[in-house]
Amino acid sequence: MARARADRAVDYRQFPILYVDDEPDNLRIFELTFRNEFEILTAADASSGLEALSRQRIAVVLSDHRMPGMTGVEFLSAVHQFDESTIRILVTAYGDVATLESAINSGSIYRFVPKPWTPEDMRVTLRNGIERFALAKEREELLRELTLLNRISKSMNQQLASDPLLDLLLTAVIEDLGYDAAGILLFGRKNKVLSWGRLAPEDSPANQQLASLAIDCDSAPEFIRALRAGESQMLTMDGALALEPPIRDWVTEVAAEQIFVAPLVGKDGTIGALAVDNRRGGPRFSADHRALLEGLADHAVVAISNARMVEDLRRTREQIVRADRLGTLGTLAAGLAHEINNPLVSIHTFMSMAPSKRAEADTEFWGSYHELACQEVDRIRRLVDTMRRLGRGSGPVNGDGDPREAVDFGSLLREVVRLLDREASKAQVTLTIDPAPDLPKVVAIRDHIQQIFMNILVNAIHASPPGVEVRSRVFLDHEAEAVCFEVADRGSGISDADLERIFDPFFTTKGPDQGTGLGLMICHRLVTDHQGEIEVDSTPGVGSTFLVRIPTNQPA
Repeated sequence: MARARADRAVDYRQFPILYVDDEPDNLRIFELTFRNEFEILTAADASSGLEALSRQRIAVVLSDHRMPGMTGVEFLSAVHQFDESTIRILVTAYGDVATLESAINSGSIYRFVPKPWTPEDMRVTLRNGIERFALAKEREELLRELTLLNRISKSMNQQLASDPLLDLLLTAVIEDLGYDAAGILLFGRKNKVLSWGRLAPEDSPANQQLASLAIDCDSAPEFIRALRAGESQMLTMDGALALEPPIRDWVTEVAAEQIFVAPLVGKDGTIGALAVDNRRGGPRFSADHRALLEGLADHAVVAISNARMVEDLRRTREQIVRADRLGTLGTLAAGLAHEINNPLVSIHTFMSMAPSKRAEADTEFWGSYHELACQEVDRIRRLVDTMRRLGRGSGPVNGDGDPREAVDFGSLLREVVRLLDREASKAQVTLTIDPAPDLPKVVAIRDHIQQIFMNILVNAIHASPPGVEVRSRVFLDHEAEAVCFEVADRGSGISDADLERIFDPFFTTKGPDQGTGLGLMICHRLVTDHQGEIEVDSTPGVGSTFLVRIPTNQPA
């Protein structure tokens, strides 16, 4: 059944009218009077009328009231139950006032026509009924299309990858909207050539041929000009000879009666077009069809632009990651070169002087100087071994494949503090510890935890001025289900700029030959290997607090 809008003329013959009356003469007069203007159906009783309604959709139903069996009001009430959108009119005498009032109040009838009726009054009634029906159907169809459009738009906006998005769009055009075939044309980076981004159905021989067809400004300037201007275009087989060469090839290859092309206009201009055709004999594209496809194109261009933005961000992120890897590699290389160059100075000096010292009994050279050179060689070996272990993914510990065991953090902290007693005395710093009682043991690599304690405490000692204390404690964080190790010093603190870099390899605020800048990086790595966390709270001029959390539910 046709659709109608209030702003355009209604073709009344497209909306059938059914008249039910048990008087054959009344049916004959009604049909002869209006058959030239309307599509008229008649029935001699209520059952025949309901049967006619079951065969096709009727816009207006008129019924005499006084009929044998089912009355007109009862019949129209049944019509209302069958299809409430059908306009129902009762034809009756003025004497049935009570019946009319009941029928109108119950919603069984839209209005009534008194007997005897005149052709002019009946004609106006029929026209008004059809127009009311057409407007109701129009609202219903627009609501359906709007709901469908919103659903498709929501699905598209949730898809942030271009290829699946285009597949989703074309599937919606063919399966949800019922068109024969569709495709997406997209401009290239220089915005001069249109090529097919996607075509559906993929197994169509015509689409396989179209896939290689490109449309550019030189071969189809008028077609591209219209798209850039935001104008939709209707391509037809009848007008194929007047089309530009690539457009003519497109139309003849598809062999569709009509191809509708809706531009994809974004905020920065036209990015392409949505093309839909009726190559399998589908209906012609009415104004309603074109409006629906243009609305879908407006939704699609937003989704496509969002997907492109996400892909651009993804590519940018990948470039940043690659640059970051190169930067990290450069930092490691520069730091490693610096750390190796320092001991190499002593080794090179010793090796250079050794030939001239062979015949001399220089006890200082062959004694302490030789010992220093050997120590520097060992220093380089340890540094290389540390880098090898970090690069391989294991922590810098003494040996590979360290077994996990149940570790008592309180006892381990006491051992570390005893080991560092001499270092603290040299720095005139007091180490205090406060291990909480009844701490659960944690399954961990004991040497790794010891190294975490050692590195953080050594840093705190070195950061503290003489005469202060460095406080350390271990305790249980019930909420986080973790055993915590905390070290607080009263040193110079860490600036905001340095705080962001303290876990970087080779970054150190210590003087030359006082540290490699690997200690905190190694701590961070070992804590992470235990699924833990390390936090730093520091105020310049006040001091720093390091907090390490190691979950108690470590894997065995």
